[in-house]
Amino acid sequence: MRVVPPIEITDARFTSSTVPEEVAATYAGGTTYAQGDLVGLVSSYGEPQTVWRSLQDGNTGNTLEEGAFWAEAGIVYPVYDSGSSAELGEIVTDLANHDLYESLIAANTGNALSDTTSWKFIGKTNRWRLTNYSRNNKTTVTGNFTVTWTPGKRINTVGLVGITGNSYSLSVTSAAGGGTVYTSSGSLNTRNTRTWYEYFFGEFGTEPALVFFDIPPYSDCIVTLTISATSGNAELGALVLGTFVSLGEIEISPRSDVLNFSTVERDEDGNAILEPRRNIPKINATVWCGRNDVDRIKQTRADLNAKPALWYGLSQVSDGYFEAVSMLGFYRNFVIDMATPLQAVLTIELEEV
Repeated sequence: MRVVPPIEITDARFTSSTVPEEVAATYAGGTTYAQGDLVGLVSSYGEPQTVWRSLQDGNTGNTLEEGAFWAEAGIVYPVYDSGSSAELGEIVTDLANHDLYESLIAANTGNALSDTTSWKFIGKTNRWRLTNYSRNNKTTVTGNFTVTWTPGKRINTVGLVGITGNSYSLSVTSAAGGGTVYTSSGSLNTRNTRTWYEYFFGEFGTEPALVFFDIPPYSDCIVTLTISATSGNAELGALVLGTFVSLGEIEISPRSDVLNFSTVERDEDGNAILEPRRNIPKINATVWCGRNDVDRIKQTRADLNAKPALWYGLSQVSDGYFEAVSMLGFYRNFVIDMATPLQAVLTIELEEV
């Protein structure tokens, strides 16, 4: 079993992203746009703006719609301005911290974002959602997006959680390593078939998570990831960079469970009233480790106290149990039982964020 404590993603480490975060220039039909230029319709304070990316050079007079000339790049909100007025339910951006706030009152003018009676924090901007490991939000873009991170330290693992898309491309470069030191790309489409009927008529799915444990540990590495969808949205819940810690060998029969927040009640006539809500996945696992690893594991337990991390019961993505014993979450219980003179037994209960 392995755990990957995420490194902190700062502005300096988040090198670039094709996901917009600020309101774009207002589109003008008579203006010629180059490939990659971002535009949108006139933005009003507190209201969302759909940002469009030009797909061609010499792009003049073409309507803002999906097609050969434009692609939707994402939704953004105006930057907070103490002198402007937001109405109830409108949203603004704290650009310095990459946060979004919703107005709790009408005519919201001059109130600081820290005023909890006037503003409600609702999460990170679309660009930064994939760095917010404590919330179950996703970076979402129509078509595809690319992010580039510079960790500034050695890593050996890249983990992707909450993927929606049809293909991916990952590359790692290093000046010390002479250029590109790692690449991986491929399809995210899945189709598990056990019968001829399923082969011809079964539904296609996509890989929800990937992990790469063999990243060359260069201190100057630069990580670039692209997620692409042939139709609809490309999404990513979390991109985690770090160095994995080996906890030992997971024992046969780990358990996958859920916390079910749905409610099931019956009215006076016995009719079921079902209110579906989110399931929170849980994992219960027993892991064997060597006695010489106990001190290191104890330190890892202390470092991850009330902190989310990537946990992998298995290291092979192709294993049928891989997804069931993997999660971005935190431990509820982490018991180290010095069971024998040579080995200890870890009893770990994990819960998804």
